[in-house]
Amino acid sequence: MLLLAASRRLRLSAIASAVFVALLLLLLYGHAQQRGHGLRGPRRPPNSSPPPHQPPDQQQQQQQQPALPPEYAVPSTESAWCQDRFDTRYLFNARNSSASYCSPDSASRLTCFWSATAKGRQDAMCFAQRARFHAASHSFRLACRLRPLTADETAAGLPSVPDRLPRYWYETGPAVVMDQAVVLGDDDSDSNNNDNSNNNNDMAAVEQAAPTTTTTTKTTTILVKREGNANLWHSLMEIMSLSWSLDLLHIALDPDSGQPFLTPRAGHRAQVVLLDEHDDGNYIALWQLFARMPVRRLRDLDASEPPSDLVVPLAGGSNPLWQGDWDDLLCRDSALVKTFVSRALAHYRVTDVDADDADVVVTYISRAHTRRLVDEAEHMDALRRAIPHMQLNVVDFAALPFVDQLRLVRRTDLLVGVHGAGLTHLMFLRPGSTVLEILPDGFQHKGFRNLAQMLGLGFLRTHAKMRPDESGARDWQVNPVEMDRQRLIDVVAVAVKSLYNAGLRSHDV
Repeated sequence: MLLLAASRRLRLSAIASAVFVALLLLLLYGHAQQRGHGLRGPRRPPNSSPPPHQPPDQQQQQQQQPALPPEYAVPSTESAWCQDRFDTRYLFNARNSSASYCSPDSASRLTCFWSATAKGRQDAMCFAQRARFHAASHSFRLACRLRPLTADETAAGLPSVPDRLPRYWYETGPAVVMDQAVVLGDDDSDSNNNDNSNNNNDMAAVEQAAPTTTTTTKTTTILVKREGNANLWHSLMEIMSLSWSLDLLHIALDPDSGQPFLTPRAGHRAQVVLLDEHDDGNYIALWQLFARMPVRRLRDLDASEPPSDLVVPLAGGSNPLWQGDWDDLLCRDSALVKTFVSRALAHYRVTDVDADDADVVVTYISRAHTRRLVDEAEHMDALRRAIPHMQLNVVDFAALPFVDQLRLVRRTDLLVGVHGAGLTHLMFLRPGSTVLEILPDGFQHKGFRNLAQMLGLGFLRTHAKMRPDESGARDWQVNPVEMDRQRLIDVVAVAVKSLYNAGLRSHDV
């Protein structure tokens, strides 16, 4: 009996010890979670609401954190001229210069936004609501009776549409897009000069089928006619202008709904439709910066196309960056360009890798055809021998996918090249980098100089002699250029040495 009682006491003691150990482990686990160490279960996101057991005043204190002093919101110090072209004021000015052109009883809506930054020209973009695709004519139909402009609008210089919409080089611009892909009218008239004998019946069908003004169209179609597909500068001017057009629609209110014409969510149901016959080219993916649906061609649309809102964007030829081609601009910042660069890098998922290169990374843009540098290979070898603390890469950007071009540029400290579209890559250089442009003799282009200044980049230039062709003709767009080797070494050395103490480098000049 004594042994049995002792055995029971031992079992009870063991059970009590096990329970104590289990409770201790649970306490340690909870403490580890509170401290953020060890095993972790699901954690409350840092920005979520506090637990409900907290007093209301404590919850409000956590939700409403103090803001930074207002001085951190530094206003632009740029001139009004620069802000009107390269800062967000460009968007606000266009937003405040808009008009709706359809009569109130029309089933569709057409709103156009106007911008006046170039002398003697008014740029425009338009947003059309509740359009239907007509397969027989391969055009979008708007049940829009154009209203007459008021006396005040006429006195203020508001342009009429579609006849006053602008056109640009390479047969681009809103007027061209409207001519080729959009029909305005009703059952009695055709306001877009499209030669279609069945137009009157078509427009009556559009009106009958069009959603009411309280219905939201789910698809947004961006109509684009590109200048081409190979020149990076021209392509980026177009894609940038499109991005600003969509930003404009994000900050402009639809008078019918009181909501923005577009929201970021619209990108998932937006498509770019190309009117041109150019091949896709190397930059086609960048056209999907906002429109996440596949890029399509107008010729491939058919009767199954759902009702859609239409964006006729600002054309590349309207981009204010063109206004700095031949004049030195005193503009040192551009929120518009910097935002576009950030979006493009994020779109291609290009991130910066921290590098501890002791050498200045130089990328020389090799040109295979026009404006090539005579004796390029020999010049490059001489540069490598003559300039210390330099890593020189010679690159043909045309041979690389665009995402690889971006990655290479983000690892570049000094971008060097003969004048051409390849220097557009300066847009994607890291802050603190430098550009060296070699211009044909007598040629005074300022576009890359002005862009570098807006982005806070260093910029140097030099001129090289044009080599005439066999007939003696001199054409800066075509002729190769030649440069004294020692002069080239001296110029590149100046640029490289200016970066000797940038980043983590520390070299004596």
